[in-house]
Amino acid sequence: MTDLQAILVKAITSYVAESPLGRLKDIDGSLMWDAPLVSFADGDDPLFSLYKTVVGEFHLTPREAMATHPKLAAGAGPLQVPHVAVVSWVLPTAERTRRSNAEMTYGPSLRWNHTRFQGEDFNDSVRRHVIGVLDEMGYVAVAPVLSSQFKTMYQPDIASTWSERHVAYTAGLGTFSLSDGLITARGIAHRCGSVVFNDACVATPRPYSHYQEYCSFCVDGSCGACIDRCPAGAISSVGHDKRKCREFLSVTLAEWGKQPGFIGSYAACGLCQVGVPCEAGIPG
Repeated sequence: MTDLQAILVKAITSYVAESPLGRLKDIDGSLMWDAPLVSFADGDDPLFSLYKTVVGEFHLTPREAMATHPKLAAGAGPLQVPHVAVVSWVLPTAERTRRSNAEMTYGPSLRWNHTRFQGEDFNDSVRRHVIGVLDEMGYVAVAPVLSSQFKTMYQPDIASTWSERHVAYTAGLGTFSLSDGLITARGIAHRCGSVVFNDACVATPRPYSHYQEYCSFCVDGSCGACIDRCPAGAISSVGHDKRKCREFLSVTLAEWGKQPGFIGSYAACGLCQVGVPCEAGIPG
């Protein structure tokens, strides 16, 4: 790990622990997240090019994502940057929130709902914090999710132009599950974030050889707990039906999200991420 990488790990870890934005301000003021996981990927890792096939041709490479930065747009393009690196992090959902949602069978708990929306606002603030740290040190940094190029695509399937989970997989943070979530050393209940910057880095080794290696069902069919936990019936032995899941969130749970205290554009759900063997760690 380079000195810069160590600085970024400390900056992210400290910010998650200390920022008041990371607390459930409208519930009890407790932290939304446990200590984060932070890893790094080489911006020219071949996996990023592969995602144009796996996710969609629209999925950005780190160099393409950097093209939105004013310094690169006005001068030398991203292809002229000698080195590109990606810092990726996972924010594990706090245990109390996981426990509250594990008790639910149809819609999310209030704590989970707030963590979904205020938690992603906080995740955006982590992105901006990391960019600020890098800017002060003279680096060019971009959070692809906050850039003008970020959007959700609906054909042929629902996906975005920058998948934080795929980036985290590249950075050695975890592998995919039957439900499409990312199983990490701290489990599947989390949110991911990343920032691209112009420097060489020591890439975090990927301690797995298959993209579904941590999912017990995908390995030997011995689990499938997320199938039973999904109130929408959107998870089956063949995988996760994104459209069915989305319809349940936006239509079926519309009234659930109108309960007193609930926030956001929809209720959220996350039942498949709790009350399952991969909730807080790698099964087995």
